[in-house]
Amino acid sequence: MEGCLKDKVIYIIGTGARKVSQIPRAIREFTSDGARVYTMLSEMGKRVSGSSLSDFEIKDNTIVAGYSYKEEDLPLEDIVLVAPCTFNTLNKMASGIADSYPLTIVATAIGAKRKVMIAPAMQNNLWYHPITSESLKRLEQWGCKIIWPVIVFDNVTMAPIEKVSDSVYHELIGVRFDACQLPADKDFDRLVSEYYTEFRRTGEELLENGLTKGSAGCMSMRINKGILVTSSRSQVGSLSKDEISLIKKVENKKIIWQGRKQPSSETPILTELYNRFMGIKALIHSHCLRITYDDKMQRYCTQDYVRYGVFGEVEKASAIMEQNDGFVILRYHGEVMSGMNLRDSLSKLRRRLEEAHGR
Repeated sequence: MEGCLKDKVIYIIGTGARKVSQIPRAIREFTSDGARVYTMLSEMGKRVSGSSLSDFEIKDNTIVAGYSYKEEDLPLEDIVLVAPCTFNTLNKMASGIADSYPLTIVATAIGAKRKVMIAPAMQNNLWYHPITSESLKRLEQWGCKIIWPVIVFDNVTMAPIEKVSDSVYHELIGVRFDACQLPADKDFDRLVSEYYTEFRRTGEELLENGLTKGSAGCMSMRINKGILVTSSRSQVGSLSKDEISLIKKVENKKIIWQGRKQPSSETPILTELYNRFMGIKALIHSHCLRITYDDKMQRYCTQDYVRYGVFGEVEKASAIMEQNDGFVILRYHGEVMSGMNLRDSLSKLRRRLEEAHGR
């Protein structure tokens, strides 16, 4: 959906990890969708960027030098993105240290309870340093969102830049697709009541089994009237009837839906999977780190990162689902499990968790 970030203000703080050179790609995506971006690089971030610093000179992106920047000219942010975030920066933020302009910006945002997202990148030994987990936990308790990194051998590198971008989109706008809402009516309410118990019970067990967390993930079911799906940002583990929507049809990549709350941000790929596999009756999209990032489970993983909320990603997942009883791990994103109903999908997903941990 073009222009979906119109008038949004995004602060980006880049620190001294090599993937800081990828940040201009995210900036271009944000600004092309209408956002105003203000980029602040740490001193080490500037050194790592080196001669590529000119890559940050992008229309609608302002490079903020430091304290000398006129505060009154800097608009209030909608979100602060710290990417990449080094060990040093992570632990300073968690300790409330504000000894530089970028760290002052982060501390101020946390204190004001504004949106802060953090994409860690550091050496493996630093990631497993005891203080790292403590800092991550503290920052999450303060309301910051962590964009889980990629752990490969001796490096913990920032998540793919596409995932970093997706995380910002999700936090700011929820859904990215074009949609047309049809009002709920008595027939819709009867339909939701018929299936609500199954949705509610399955969501509770997803949470109890550690297969999802908070508002992450979604559940959906194909019925005669269309596709029932949990709403965007719904609490899957404590679902209300108002958090179930009905996808009536898709026309030219426009979602026609009925209900009271917008359907899941993953609706595009879900509808494409239902179209690809006509025998599928239910799909659960879970977010279980113990499966997504488990070394033994990588044979079920897509080769590339699967973007959220957009059409055209189904090819990355369909072949693996065909070969593995309707199961696929979307790289650095989460899992999808199909079944004859939600209970069947949940049962099969539990078995994958057992497989990951050798039980």
